[in-house]
Amino acid sequence: MNPNCTSSPQIPFEFSNFQKLDFTSFIQGENKYLLQLLNALTRKERNDCLYIWGPEGTGKTHLLQAACKQADEMNSQVTYIPLKQHGEFDSEILNGLGKLNLICVDDLESISNNLEWQQRLTLLYNEIRDNNNSIIISSTVSPKNIKIELDDLKSRLVWGQVHKIKPPDDELKIEILKRKASERSFELTKSVAEFLIRRTDRDLNSLIKILDVIDHSSLAAKRKVTVPFVKELID
Repeated sequence: MNPNCTSSPQIPFEFSNFQKLDFTSFIQGENKYLLQLLNALTRKERNDCLYIWGPEGTGKTHLLQAACKQADEMNSQVTYIPLKQHGEFDSEILNGLGKLNLICVDDLESISNNLEWQQRLTLLYNEIRDNNNSIIISSTVSPKNIKIELDDLKSRLVWGQVHKIKPPDDELKIEILKRKASERSFELTKSVAEFLIRRTDRDLNSLIKILDVIDHSSLAAKRKVTVPFVKELID
């Protein structure tokens, strides 16, 4: 496990857009206080355990990788652990990580049925607390309802702050989609964004994936991104 989350990771994290995932590119909506807390942790203005939960597509991974990026830029020792990939590695990769300034653990629900990883994560919590460092954990499930067999770990999940991330409303989704389209170098009008929200899966992750299809298809067809064009793609 590399303690520097932004350079040469030793395990295959999905870092294709890592450099773009910062706090300024996250449209906060009703999550202003959460952003303030994350900034305080990454700037080492406070040490804490933070548990962020909410549905898929609300930006949890974005926030954890942004926290990693900012902390690294401030010369903190930091790492990002995507638990969706835990099956590829031995839980011993967590050994000694409690000495790092910040640990970001994504998708906790992925180890719901893995007692070995739960036990090792419990030890990591203890090490982080003993060293006055910080941990940020994300999950789709609240700490109260997550299926964790190990009571010691469940108790530690509420040691610090617990925040449910507020999902974006339709107006905020439109703003996010327009910004994501701009990052892909094409213009998405409000009317097209509204059409996508009405006609497709309203999950933000799914909507953003559709932008890639629109981008590639519009370039291939040399057509402007309009409602009729997008309708052809998704109908």
